[in-house]
Order: sequence, then C-alpha cells, then structure tokens
Amino acid sequence: MNIAHLLDKAAEEYAGKTAVVFEDQTITYAELQDATSRFAGGLRDLGIQPGDRVAVHLPNLPQFVIAVWGAFKAGAVPTPMNPQLRRREIAHQLKDSGAKVIIAFVHNIEEVEKAVEEVGDVKIISVGGRSDYPRFREMLTTPHFVEREDGDAALQPYTSGTTGKPKGVVLTHKNLTSNVQAIIKMLILQADDNRTLVPLPMFHITGMTVMMLMPLSQGATIYPMLRWDAEETMQLIQEHKITIMVGVPTLFIDMMNNPNCDKYDLTSLIVCSSGGAKMPIPVLEAFEQKFKVVVLEGYGLTETSPVTHTNLAAPTRKPGTIGHAIEGCEAMVVDEHGKEVSTGEVGELLIRGPMVMQGYHNNPEATAAAINADGWFHTGDLAHTDDEGYFYIVDRKKDMVLTGGYNVYPKEVENVLFEHPSVADCAVVGVPDERKGETVKACIVLKPGFEAGDPLAEEIRQHCLSELAAYKHPRQIEFMDMLPRTGSGKVQKFKLK
Repeated sequence: MNIAHLLDKAAEEYAGKTAVVFEDQTITYAELQDATSRFAGGLRDLGIQPGDRVAVHLPNLPQFVIAVWGAFKAGAVPTPMNPQLRRREIAHQLKDSGAKVIIAFVHNIEEVEKAVEEVGDVKIISVGGRSDYPRFREMLTTPHFVEREDGDAALQPYTSGTTGKPKGVVLTHKNLTSNVQAIIKMLILQADDNRTLVPLPMFHITGMTVMMLMPLSQGATIYPMLRWDAEETMQLIQEHKITIMVGVPTLFIDMMNNPNCDKYDLTSLIVCSSGGAKMPIPVLEAFEQKFKVVVLEGYGLTETSPVTHTNLAAPTRKPGTIGHAIEGCEAMVVDEHGKEVSTGEVGELLIRGPMVMQGYHNNPEATAAAINADGWFHTGDLAHTDDEGYFYIVDRKKDMVLTGGYNVYPKEVENVLFEHPSVADCAVVGVPDERKGETVKACIVLKPGFEAGDPLAEEIRQHCLSELAAYKHPRQIEFMDMLPRTGSGKVQKFKLK
C-alpha cells in the first residue's frame, strides 16, 4: 500500500482542520491533500516514473511537506538532503541515487547549480522567490496517484558507514507505514489534541517519520520551524499550546540555558521525547525540574525508519533507558559471535521487524554486512538490558561523531583535510562537548615548511567549511608530530580520544 493513503484517509476525516502551521501560513487537510496530489501530477508531467528518485534539498518549509507526500503519490522515491550540504555532497547523493529532479530553496541554489553542472541531466525546481528555474507552484498541475506495493521503495535518506561514504537507505512503503502506525498506537493523544512542534529538520529520519508523516497520518497539526532557536521554540509551545515535541539533547540544553526561559510556560507538553544521542541524566532532571515536563527517551536509526524503542512502549518511564521495543520490533543484545548475552551484559544491539530497511541502495555488500541471513539488523551500538526488559544504550562501536544530533563521519572530514596543502597526516575524532554532546576534533601532522599555530588552524577550518556542511567541520584542531598507529598502520583513535 502506498503510504500516501494515510494522508488521504486523514484528509477525508479532517478536511477542514489545520494540518500545517508555518509562521503566519496555515494549510488545511483538504488543501494539503489537493496540493500533494497536484504536485504528483507535476512530477508525472516532468516524466517522472514510479521508482524514480526525487531529491528534496529544502529546510522545514511547507513545500518540503508537499514535495515528499507528492512524490509518494507519484510513486516516486524522495531522497531528502540536508540543505546545509555543499556541492560535492549534493553531487554524490544525486549521482548515487540517480535523482532526475531536485527541489531546491533559492537561498541555497548556487551549491545545487554547481552540483547539477557536475552531475548533469537533473532538473531543478526552485522554491521561494525569483529564479531562472521552474517554480514549485508551477508543479501543481492535474491530480495524480500511483498505487504501490508494500515492498516498493518509498524513501531514500542517506547515512554514512565507517568508510565515510554516504549510503542510500532504501525504506519501503511497509517500513514507513508500519512505523507510523506503531507510533500512533502508542500515543496517549488523539488527533484533536496532537499539536506537534517540528524543531528538528524534516530531512532527518526522526523529523520525517515522527514529526511529519506520523502526525499527518493521524489528523494532527504540525508546526515546522525553519531553523532552530531556543526562545522561538518556547514561544511557540506557549502560544500554540504544543502537546508533542521531540528533540535531541542539545535542544533541551539550549532551552534550559536561554536567559529568558523562566518567562515561558511549557506545561502544555504532554509527550516530550529525546533521541538521536544519549540524554545525560543531569540534563534530563534539570529540564524536568525547570519546566515541570516529563522527558521520554527513545531510540532508532535511519535504517529502522526510525523508531525501535521508546519509553512510551514501556509500562512506566525509566530515566536513562530507551524503554521497551515497540510493537512488531524484536531486539536482542549479542556478543561478538552473535550469541545473545545475559541480562546486564553489554553487547551489540540487533533489531528485526517490519521497520528494518530493504537495504543500502546499489550496495549489496554493505547490506549483507548490516542484515544477517535471519533478518537481524546490526545497529553498531552497544547496549544492555535489565530484569524489567528495559534497554540501555552504552556506546557506539563505530567511530561516528554525534554532534547536536547530527552524524559526522571522520573519514569524510579526513578526506577534505587531506586536500589542504599543509596536511601530511590526520585523524578525526569526537571529543566531549557540554552543549552538543560531542564535537569534531582534528589531529593533524603537518608537512615540512608549514608552521603550526592559530592562523593555520583557522585556514584549515575555513577550507573545511567551504567543502562541508558547517556542523561537520573540526571546531578543534591539534597539531601533532605523529599519530599513534598499530603495527598494521591503523590509527589508534582511542589513544587520541
């Protein structure tokens, strides 16, 4: 079943209700149903066929919502992009996905143009203001809908592996539909009481499924934020009596540290959840004490659509845990030989169920490494359980750096560092950061003739900023005489940390 049926069903029941509130703009369910169907028609008129990829390089705008649901209705596969991505990153995703169209915000369109020039044969549709390209509104033509099977690809977000090369995650209509329906089933709020704030980017799988697809399948109202701002968040919660907010720990820290936080009443929040990174208990306790709001932790990955665990699925909330597995999700913790470990023993968390991805796009080797013959997905995260069936995330097996809820893969940053003429050797690691959980640090060995110091460090940082999204660049740089390595030449990153 095409997941877009969930939106149309909600629109039949809640036609006159507000679906999206963005700044001073409101869109009813009837209007959203019509716009998404017409956008599907516009894609058809462009020659987009079922299964074709459509890149969406937009921030949290109403057009993002329409583009994604409209692509579903066209039978196409939206591949969302972080609008902070630069030319090389955009070009990689366009090439790898084979996207035939990219929907781009005019304010970021220069990087998109450079990427399309490199890739070739990709149509650009612009959003917001004048441009030389067809405009989004011109895409709303004759309504169109293509039926899809459960196992057909629905969405292709990108993640990265230990090699640092972004991989396309193929999520099917069943993956997304099952996750949406499981979340709705757990919610203690009916549609009329569900007012969901969207402070996280919708290109991220949590923003996509939990804050956009799920509420709009239920008949709720969503309030997308164009960019993160702690005070604006608190204003919106108070003004609109927001009942659901999902964030990463950084968001909760920023709200607590805002000098005006005492001015706002956040007690309308009924479901307040944190994910994307381990929530420090002191932060959770301080937030709850300050705002009189309970925070529920959860867990999921891009490859699992994303939700697999949440305290909503548990009998009671237990701080410091990710709760229980959701309905339909099997989870176990195993040792290095794949044998399930005892309660309290740390091992790798494995997931199986209808939310697990079909695989990595055009990457059977990576798919086989991630999903075993019995259908268990290896998360790469270390975890343990307790006697009551609660799961605890301990650490990550991979070298990935998680900064403010964003994934940064060291190899990708190292590749850019090596392009700078001064860099002879380098390694990137994550180091603790009070606000973001982790931040990116580069350990660099210089070539002869270059002088270590702040001026060169700043030059290297600017080089990275010109090639990568800002959150990926090394905020800390340390010059070293040599990197610690094993006998086989591998950098010992644990020593650097």
